[in-house]
This record gives sequence, C-alpha cells and structure tokens, in this order.
Amino acid sequence: MKTLIKTAVAGIGVAAATMLLASPASAASFSWNVGDGTVSYNDGTDTICAQAYNSEGARWVEVTVTPVNGGGPSFTFRDNNNYYGHSGSTCRSLATAYEDTYYRATVRTYWGERGTTESRGSKLFYS
Repeated sequence: MKTLIKTAVAGIGVAAATMLLASPASAASFSWNVGDGTVSYNDGTDTICAQAYNSEGARWVEVTVTPVNGGGPSFTFRDNNNYYGHSGSTCRSLATAYEDTYYRATVRTYWGERGTTESRGSKLFYS
C-alpha cells in the first residue's frame, strides 16, 4: 500500500512540474539584446519594439517582421537613437494578425564608430 501511495504522489508531482514548466504558445513576450540596441515583443499588447542604444554616436536597429504561417502584417521598421534626434523606442502593432501566428523578426543594426551594418539574426515567436 505504501508503494502505491508513493507512486501516486510521485506521478502527481511529475504531472504538476510538467504543467508548470510548459509554456503556452501564446505566451511569446521577449526582450532581445541585439548588440547595438534591443528588440522586444509584448504579447499582451501585440506590440513589437526596437530601441537603439543612446550612447557613443550614431546607432540604429532595423527589424523586418514576416509571418511564417497564418495571416498578418509584414513590415520593416527602424529605430534611430538620440544622435538622429530620437531617444525613445519605435514600435509597431501586430494586433491585426490572427491569434498564434508564427512570426520571424530579422534584425540588422548600425553603429557609426564601427561604420558597418551588422546582421543580428532572426528570432521566431507567436503573436
């Protein structure tokens, strides 16, 4: 009888841990450091933002957002830092995308001291 109870308790513990560690598809919020700034997505507001760091001269962060599956907007936008007269972040809405559309955000950045544009890769997420 004790073995049966121990087995049941262990099974319930494993099931509870699995449920706690599993993340639902719709919980896609993230913040991503891309070297010359950050890119973030807020799943609650369906908003993707870019912010170039406001230090050491000219910088910008450019984001291209494309749906991988489903319908929704596709666009490219850029955030320029305070060197260009813009110190805040630049955001775009994904509110018109179907729920749980899979997106790819591809990022390029620029820093004036380096003098080159850098490809920072892609990140996949659900809107």
